[in-house]
Amino acid sequence: MNIKILALLLLAFCAQPAWSQTPAASATAVDSPALTTRLALRDLWVEHIFWIRNYALANQAADHAQAKIAADQVVDNASKIANSIAPLYGQPAADQLLKLLAGHWDAVKHYSDATVGKDTKGKQAAVAELTSNARAIAAFLASANPNLPEATLVNMLSAHGGHHIAQIDEFAAHDYAGEARTWQMMRSHILALADALTAALVKQFPDKF
Repeated sequence: MNIKILALLLLAFCAQPAWSQTPAASATAVDSPALTTRLALRDLWVEHIFWIRNYALANQAADHAQAKIAADQVVDNASKIANSIAPLYGQPAADQLLKLLAGHWDAVKHYSDATVGKDTKGKQAAVAELTSNARAIAAFLASANPNLPEATLVNMLSAHGGHHIAQIDEFAAHDYAGEARTWQMMRSHILALADALTAALVKQFPDKF
């Protein structure tokens, strides 16, 4: 499997570096296929945080039926995100991306479940999972692409996980005003992730866009 290709695929799961913002904007402004891709990926990634939020809220309220539906939607959304890159990179790469997304979801779910169960050690273990996942992806991306500083990627990936953690904690504390602020930050961040993926795709496959 081509490591550089996977690095580009996973760019959607890292924060948008400052140098990618202008190219993304300029590319999508003049290129309809790029704009279509950007909007589609934005929708998919907003669904990612939307359904995880629904799971966390239902889980906190002990609404097991809704929590299951939300969890199923998280998995379905992850499959759609992964399969969206199959036409460009092939199904094996899409399957690998799905495994990485599954690892992220597992860690967030573990944190939510541990919070509901008041399991301090479980919460700590879940944070360790998220941290390990962020570092692994950052190291992978940095080794594949010298233009992606590993330290920056670790910080940005950790911020995404941190939004999930903050949101779950705020639900547990019934701090809905705080959660509203977190949601706004989370949404802005996830849109930046989607735009970063678009920028990477346009750069890697200019003939397709």
